[in-house]
Amino acid sequence: MVSQVDLLASFVSYQFFYGSFHQIIVQKMKKIIYLSCIAIVVLISFWSCKMTKTNNKQVEAAYGVISRVLPEHSEQFILKLIEKDGDNDVFEIESTNKKIIIRGSSGVAICSGFNYYLSNYCDAFYNFRTGKNLDIEELPRNFTKIRKVTPYKHRYMLNHVTFSYSMLFWDWEQWEQLIDWMALNGINMPLAPMGQEIVWQRVYKKYGLSDAELEDFFPGPAYLGFGRMGCLDGYGGPLPQSYIEYENLLQKKILERQRQLGMTPVLQGFTGHIPEALVKKNPQLKVTKLKWIEFPETYLLDWQEPLFKEIGKEFISELTKEYGTDHFYAVDQFIEMIPENGDPEFLKSMSETVMSMLDEADPQSKWVLQGWPFNFKAQFWTKERTEAYLEGAVNDRMIVLELQGESWNATGFYKHEGWYNKPWVWSIVQNFGDKVDVFGGLSQIAENLNKALSHPEKGDIVGLGLLNEGLGYNPVIFKFVTDMIWENEVPDLNKWKVGFLTSRYGIYNDDIRNAWDLIFNYYYTKTGPFATNPILSRPHLLETDIIPSKPSVSSIDLLLKSQNTLKNNDAYQYDIVHFLKQVLGQYAGHLLFNITSSYQLKDVEEFNASVKEFTELAMKMEQLLATRDEFLFGKWIADSRERATSAEEERLYVWNAKAILTTWGNEYSRRINDYAKKDWAGMYSYYYLPRWEELFSAMRDEILTGKVLNMDNFNSEITKWEEDWVDSELEYENITSEPVGDPIAIANQIWNEYREEIVNMK
Repeated sequence: MVSQVDLLASFVSYQFFYGSFHQIIVQKMKKIIYLSCIAIVVLISFWSCKMTKTNNKQVEAAYGVISRVLPEHSEQFILKLIEKDGDNDVFEIESTNKKIIIRGSSGVAICSGFNYYLSNYCDAFYNFRTGKNLDIEELPRNFTKIRKVTPYKHRYMLNHVTFSYSMLFWDWEQWEQLIDWMALNGINMPLAPMGQEIVWQRVYKKYGLSDAELEDFFPGPAYLGFGRMGCLDGYGGPLPQSYIEYENLLQKKILERQRQLGMTPVLQGFTGHIPEALVKKNPQLKVTKLKWIEFPETYLLDWQEPLFKEIGKEFISELTKEYGTDHFYAVDQFIEMIPENGDPEFLKSMSETVMSMLDEADPQSKWVLQGWPFNFKAQFWTKERTEAYLEGAVNDRMIVLELQGESWNATGFYKHEGWYNKPWVWSIVQNFGDKVDVFGGLSQIAENLNKALSHPEKGDIVGLGLLNEGLGYNPVIFKFVTDMIWENEVPDLNKWKVGFLTSRYGIYNDDIRNAWDLIFNYYYTKTGPFATNPILSRPHLLETDIIPSKPSVSSIDLLLKSQNTLKNNDAYQYDIVHFLKQVLGQYAGHLLFNITSSYQLKDVEEFNASVKEFTELAMKMEQLLATRDEFLFGKWIADSRERATSAEEERLYVWNAKAILTTWGNEYSRRINDYAKKDWAGMYSYYYLPRWEELFSAMRDEILTGKVLNMDNFNSEITKWEEDWVDSELEYENITSEPVGDPIAIANQIWNEYREEIVNMK
């Protein structure tokens, strides 16, 4: 038996052991809980810091925009990031005694709030390209808090060809200004195809192609946009490696800034367009040949080939390694070209393969598709074929871009059942070739968007866009569209005009109102160029007189009445030059009609006098245009030369810069000769006037010698003259690349000289 002493000893020992063990357990648990709490705090801090750092990037990027646009007042703004309103961006603006507070759901939203504040409270206007008004002495603070939510998730901008017609040879400083403008105007989905050539080099190297074998594939700098769409190969090249590497570095800076601001850039996807060298190395491949205008055919790899998906996935993989991805990919297989097979099932299977390729390459991918082919080639793209092609893509994985919203007939959504359940973006083109004319269908834009938003076939409209071929010379159009980004309804144009003019000039008086009533009612009620400058056209005989319209003439008189107040206003200076050169261009048409008439009457004295008057007017117009940076051919050429790293590259780049504005593609594109003509200083004296003199010389010969002018022969000869001009060396030292002269003083001088004659024309 165990004695009581032993039991007591055992009990004491047990209690001691249990108590000690319990204490140890409690201490361990406390330590575990303590360490766990520390870990949770560290984890929360880590993610908080990470989120704050991410948020701060967008806030810092927005601060950067404000400091560049309004440096003298930038410290008076407090910027904060807030939550979206559902899927859509939002901004708020309010004031304290000392600061202006702008909150936004992204860097873009914050910048949009800042731009709204400039326009609506400061009577200020920013545009890096077509004049600004930022003369603000003190920031207004007496306003109630405002909150704006955009109804549009996606706000798209840029066309593949904008890179050719407006941004050729841009450097980072120019790109930075454009990105600032996009952020200020609410753009969050920019096209970003630059730098892809270095990726293609790496991809095709894996398939046995050398860089030298790709020289016939990559076009020259001015034609890259068309090569990227599969329209042409190699034209204007070979593309120098230094250019490819420069674009690679530039693209990284562009994407970094766009992403810092909260934008989602649209990168390039694989369309099936492949080099001829790959076909030659693999003759068994099934390909389709596509024809664009008169250019040599390009090769589209058949979607049924296993290599189609293989190359597509390889490209996106390498693209992502080089630039990262936001999962949006532009894939346009048939821009202004048509498939070889119109069977709906064939077309559906083709797009299913594209969608499958994108999905396997990037499970989060979205296919961004232009709706242009389905309207431009509507005879092929019937309702049945279009529906079949679009059905091949997953509904919420495709976004359709509706291009020409300003033209109801060229709009496709209501013809195609709201793009067959695909989310889509309503956009405008406004200009083709970035022409410099004053025009724009403002009333049509407002009317057609209203119709789209209320149309029973509107489908899933998720965005607004600017798919312009160039950055444009009519700021009123782009301001109106981007203002609508933050409105649930299309604003009344008459009310909107008052706000636009007040912000553009900082004042709104009777003269400005009356002048712009004439301008709006004449220039901005048509969707395309109509009062064009005939100086820019290929020389021809004018059988009909051209007389400047009364509204356009009267608007100059009225605008100039505000010059004492506005002569130093940058936006006002731009408008005076832009509108006056348009009126003078029409008057030049009248002088050309006089030249034709005196030629037909064989009156050599009147002929020579009219030619002299025409030439003098053109040179005065060049003097006027030379006062503004926006209208300088010399700047276009200087940018091309600055990019060159050798004399050989300089010749190539200058050739590209000249050709895209004039002959375009020589024998491959006769019908789009002068497609991107520019009303610029330097183009008059170096191209347009010498070209007209060729005709004047032939006309004079007929008057004096009887040698009959044959216009068919002349057109053949002038074609050769144009091509020789593109190939020739320019006298660079005589082409100004910087503005010269006071625009208002020179405008007054020229207008005083010609006003009475123009006003009294009948």
